[in-house]
Amino acid sequence: MRVYVINQRNEPLMPTTACKARKLLKCGNALVVRKEPFTIKIKVSTGETRQEVIAGMDTGSKKIGCAAISNGEVLYQSEIEIRNNVHKKMDQRRMYRRSRRGRKTRYRKPRFLNRGSSRKKGRLAPSIRSKIDSHLREKKFVESILPVTYWRVETASFDIHKITNPDVSGKGYQKGVQKDFYNVKAYVLSRDKYTCQKCKTKKGSLHVHHLTFKSNGGTDTPENLITLCASCHSKLHSGEFLLKGKTSKTKHATEMGIIKSQLEDQFGEFYKVFGYETKFKREQVLGFSKTHYNDAVSICCDEDNDVSINNLVYYKKHVSGGDYQQNKGIRSEIRIPTGKLFGLRKFDYIKTLKGNGFIKGKRTSGSFVIYSLDGINSFNITVKKDRKGNPRVTRLRARSTTLIERVNVK
Repeated sequence: MRVYVINQRNEPLMPTTACKARKLLKCGNALVVRKEPFTIKIKVSTGETRQEVIAGMDTGSKKIGCAAISNGEVLYQSEIEIRNNVHKKMDQRRMYRRSRRGRKTRYRKPRFLNRGSSRKKGRLAPSIRSKIDSHLREKKFVESILPVTYWRVETASFDIHKITNPDVSGKGYQKGVQKDFYNVKAYVLSRDKYTCQKCKTKKGSLHVHHLTFKSNGGTDTPENLITLCASCHSKLHSGEFLLKGKTSKTKHATEMGIIKSQLEDQFGEFYKVFGYETKFKREQVLGFSKTHYNDAVSICCDEDNDVSINNLVYYKKHVSGGDYQQNKGIRSEIRIPTGKLFGLRKFDYIKTLKGNGFIKGKRTSGSFVIYSLDGINSFNITVKKDRKGNPRVTRLRARSTTLIERVNVK
């Protein structure tokens, strides 16, 4: 196990061994600044010789892989699960806000685009902004514990047309399904022959319906749209019948295209690495299994490098800062236990007799659900005190926006 070191000016130095760190702490020449990953700060002047440290990042719209190597030794590797619920949270917040305005401020006139953030140039959707910030947050963290010389980042490029139509080539790219149509709605109506796909009528008003709602991962692509008459459309939303849809194949590919362009502007200087290079080095040179952190290690090294496997991986998960539903004050309508329950909050890291883990769910009965970030362990425990009044659990770390857990992998 390597211990990360920073100097008196909070600048990162090369990692040291656990034995040397223990001696520095014992004699009072260092203090602990972070428990996970374990980091110490030197209180006295010392040598600051640094070797070349290459950091690599495997970008993604669901998970990120990150690693740092020096002289063939893996100094750090992590796998980060980023947030994919921002869109749902924004919709929920909008619903609460509109409902509250209707109850409390009915005199207020309706306004449109009255927020500066929705009008500013270069605005990104909150869901995309969150994912870009997750990449930049991990970059900043690695640079805070290791003296990174330079970065290598995998910038993937996706052919959206070929994902939906694998046989496309040449001039076929100019002859998509929506060619000669003004918009997607006009194409869908023409494709369905201006006929309701439920009752087969051509009379009355025709609507274009999303098979999979956008809140559930659906998109505005023609494959997710269908023509319905006004009567069938209202019956569908009232639950009289159901229509099955397909999830988008290109949602995350489209997001990666946006993330790639934004990282090139905000990440700073870095070396670009393509996906086929990463796969070749991981399979043919290193012989590693397919994981995000192994991809990051492959991005760091060259084809002639010999890198040893490091079994220590830091699993991370980005979560929201807290529970924001209004539960107190004169405008409160619902009282919900968003705060502490038995002295514990959701996502607190606790120690139990069955093992350590994060609080995933809590109940007023005292039965809590505990899980690990690697997805292997999940169990139920009771957090109430025993008959003698002794606590059954111990809180090791309080909740934060970045959950982190050290795991030894095979």
